[in-house]
Amino acid sequence: MSNIINVQQNDEIDLKQVFKIISRYKYIILLLAIVFTIATAVFAYTKPNIYASSATIEMQEEQRGYNSADALKQAFTGGGINVQNQIEILKSRFLAEKALKSLDLNTRYFTTKNYRKHEFYQNSPFVVGTKVLDNIIYGKKFILTPINEDTFNLKILPTSKYSKKGILALLGVSPLKEYDLISYDKNHKYGEDINTEWFEIKINQISQMENETYSFQFIHPSIAADVFYSGLNVSQVSELASVLRISIQDTVSTRAKDLLNSLFKAYLDEEVKRKSEVANLSLAFIDKQLEDINQRLKISENKLEVYKESNDVISLPEKATATAKNITEYEAKLQEIIIEENILKNLQQYIVSNTNLSGLTVGSIQFADPALAALITKLHELSTQKESVLIDYTELHPDVEKLSKTIASLRRSIKASLKSNLRQLNQRKKSMNRLISKYTKSLETLPKQERELTRLSRHFNVNEKVYSFLLEKRAETAILKSSTISNGRILDEALNYPQPIKPKRMLIVLVGMILGIIFGLAYAFIKEFLNDTIKNTEEIERLSSIPIYGVIPLNKNKKIANIFFEAFRSIRTNLQFLPQHEKSRVITITSSVSGEGKTNTAAKLAEVIAKSNKKVIILDLDLRKASVHNEFNIPNNIGFSNYLTKQNTLEEVIKKTSEENIDIITTGVLPPNPSELILMDETKDTIELLKQTYDYVIIDTPPVGLVTDALILMNYTDITFFIVRANYTRKEFIKNLDRLSKEHSHNHIGMILNGVEIGDKYGYGYGVSYGYGYGNDKYYKGR
Repeated sequence: MSNIINVQQNDEIDLKQVFKIISRYKYIILLLAIVFTIATAVFAYTKPNIYASSATIEMQEEQRGYNSADALKQAFTGGGINVQNQIEILKSRFLAEKALKSLDLNTRYFTTKNYRKHEFYQNSPFVVGTKVLDNIIYGKKFILTPINEDTFNLKILPTSKYSKKGILALLGVSPLKEYDLISYDKNHKYGEDINTEWFEIKINQISQMENETYSFQFIHPSIAADVFYSGLNVSQVSELASVLRISIQDTVSTRAKDLLNSLFKAYLDEEVKRKSEVANLSLAFIDKQLEDINQRLKISENKLEVYKESNDVISLPEKATATAKNITEYEAKLQEIIIEENILKNLQQYIVSNTNLSGLTVGSIQFADPALAALITKLHELSTQKESVLIDYTELHPDVEKLSKTIASLRRSIKASLKSNLRQLNQRKKSMNRLISKYTKSLETLPKQERELTRLSRHFNVNEKVYSFLLEKRAETAILKSSTISNGRILDEALNYPQPIKPKRMLIVLVGMILGIIFGLAYAFIKEFLNDTIKNTEEIERLSSIPIYGVIPLNKNKKIANIFFEAFRSIRTNLQFLPQHEKSRVITITSSVSGEGKTNTAAKLAEVIAKSNKKVIILDLDLRKASVHNEFNIPNNIGFSNYLTKQNTLEEVIKKTSEENIDIITTGVLPPNPSELILMDETKDTIELLKQTYDYVIIDTPPVGLVTDALILMNYTDITFFIVRANYTRKEFIKNLDRLSKEHSHNHIGMILNGVEIGDKYGYGYGVSYGYGYGNDKYYKGR
């Protein structure tokens, strides 16, 4: 149970210490919070608004054939929609550049209003007609300042030496280039031709221009896509849906809408264009086949007619007609196999001849092996992905090299699969030829005249059937071309949303304020951790068992004066509890180093004791740095050193002060051997003489951290007070003092904590007991 109580007490002490640290540094914490809040408020205010626009588009599946009759169509129209591919297409630089062609975004116009940058879009009060002669002008900032209704100043500023580039150039890290050195500063009239070695422009005013500064920039077409479509995001609504959500962010709300709608238009146009090109390829292929078949059909028809006329034959016997019909059907199927084989061979040649396979689609082999279709789909996806990656990286980048290796492996697999499919088609051809040969042999029993008529009729019928098949497919393809539409269907068009989505200014300011508080707290606790000085009585008590006889506040103003002297009265009261073997008491006052307030403490303690009708004398034995005489405005012409060297009598060196009951012996002339003088028997004898006349003898000694004089004098005194100054005296001194007290059995040693800031409250409840009496620290706080 006692352990629990101790833990609770320690937690309470630690928490109390935390609050003390926060209170001690509250002004710094508050200052940092204010600075961070103001800085983030300025940042949030000057940061341009970001607007968003979004839309959705549905990717519809294409109608796909699955039999040999649709082989020709599938060879060119492609397969079903791969949503991931469409996402990459929508995000591609190629499509972005197409979209930007319909928008006039090569020149951007700006102004600054109320310290905030504002961009014009379709509402600029002036327009710039441009002809760029040198690419180094792209990206430069042109500053236009109206002078009057007809005239303006046009300026291009070179890179400042105080900018990041200028500093790097000054340090020799990165020299300034020609781009950075361009400068221009001239007055012109609106509508005037401005010709330089870098550009030819004409600036026309189209509306009233306010008396403010404008600027404009030229954007290079090659980077325009990166500038305007950097905020583009394309995502699939869900894995099971072929609906894409496209959003874009921009500093102008209407431009965000236009950029998105223009992207959609470019996408749909490209889809239609691609399908039209596919249809044209199909038509060209069909027309070539029709031309060949048409020639063959005419030849076979002519031969048949000539043969009939010359042999006076009109028709075949019934048996020969049935056999010829079967042969015709098999030969028609053989022609379809040959067409299919030709398409596969063309596909094989395409893969061998082309390095970029992003245009390859599974439609080309839909009628063949499904496994081969899957391989080509994967190859198409990886080729598209590689094109996208190459926008930002070179062929030597690890990601590109990895994709290239995978694509090469897929190409090998596809080539092997194509060979396998071609072998299968060849087997089907052989099988069909065997059937044709079988039925052809059955006709050998017929007379020669009938056999020849059957052969000619069969050739004519086969050519006619293939020709009809091709005519049908040409008609279908022509209809497909005339009715070509995109696979994408816009569900929700992009709209103009005038409310910005970023920056969240209140959130930024709040985060700034919180960061300021965090940095303030971090500063406070780090400084506290690194601070090796005493701040309050609790720290002294943790480091030493030497009693504290008083806590003296900083005497900043008249309001503190009463509390200040009350602290000394508390010390006077605590002195009364010391055992007194003689009539007089001798008090030594010292410190660890100079500047801790020992001399001032000696003087104020003497004043308080004197007010209790006690005679007090202050003996200044700091023979290295005299200072007591300054506290009482008394000259230091003669003093204790003069007495010890027999230059003056004791009565001559004792000086009266303006304070009643207080006398003083100053140091006199500072001797070269102060320690030797203090070690003289006359020093001890003098103290004994003074005790006979005065109730209290207060000795001001040098700091013990510098010399040993105070340690010598401790043997002659009733009590020695070590002055500890808050936020000044190091903790190591307290440890050394505690060790000194124990090693030399100096029982009558006490400490006085000086220079402590007080809290809002102050109490008079000082604990008083022999050896452990000290002022209540409840209302004091270390600085």
